[in-house]
Amino acid sequence: MAEEINDLKMCQLVAQGLMEEIDRRTTAPTVVCGKCLAKANREDQVHNPRPLKKSKLDNFWN
Repeated sequence: MAEEINDLKMCQLVAQGLMEEIDRRTTAPTVVCGKCLAKANREDQVHNPRPLKKSKLDNFWN
């Protein structure tokens, strides 16, 4: 690969079909990309990070 996997953003991972890496980066999403709507654990994993709004169902059992 030309780029290191750690340097790729979520949409690049999707384009390359790296689903296992996508799964690792979405275990506890805190941001969503304003461009492609991909969710990620950290801001540096998407191109245009926006805070992920909590859903009412996120706290249903707590």
